[in-house]
This record gives sequence, C-alpha cells and structure tokens, in this order.
Amino acid sequence: MNSRLPKIQIAVILGAIAYFSTLGAGESAAYGGLVSLMNTWLVDRHTNKQKTTTMSAQASVGMMAYSVIMRMAMVVGLTLAGYFHLELKSDALIISLILGLIGFLMDKVLQK
Repeated sequence: MNSRLPKIQIAVILGAIAYFSTLGAGESAAYGGLVSLMNTWLVDRHTNKQKTTTMSAQASVGMMAYSVIMRMAMVVGLTLAGYFHLELKSDALIISLILGLIGFLMDKVLQK
C-alpha cells in the first residue's frame, strides 16, 4: 500500500459524505471532498517537482508563490462553480472541503 496516500483525508471526506447523504446533500459533500483532493494532488505535484529540480532559492520561492495562487484560484473557482452553476448545497460543500483540508494537514503531520 502506498504510504503517501492521504488516508485520513479520504476517511474524513467519506465520513462527511455519509453524514450529508442522510440529509440529502451527499453529492454536495462529495464535490467539496473532490475539490479538497484536487488541492492535495496539486500540492504533491508541486512538492515533487521542487524536489526533483535543482533551482535557485529565488526560483523556488517563485514556484511556491505560483503554486499557492494556482491552488487558491482553483479552490475558489470550483467552489463557486459548484454553488452557482451546479446549484449544490453550500453548507455541505464548504464543510466537506474544510474537513478534507484538515484531513490533509493531519496526514502531512503524521507522515513526518
């Protein structure tokens, strides 16, 4: 089994989906969890790219800033698209997104 798999994040997202499914908002929770997992994938992609590439400190900081801006734009854009275009329930979407991000942080702390 891959030790880099975000186990806690996935478990927390599945728990949120199960809870919100009982309230009729399972697809909204699943969408929020998916946005959270996409954020995790982008973090891992940029981290691996920085580890494999030799670059100056200035280039490394620039790449980090680009990563943060890109991820925040993606999270905001997908959240707004889910709420306005897909007409998902905002409470389930936001709560599962936040819980997924908390699960991501827990995974990162426990992987050290």
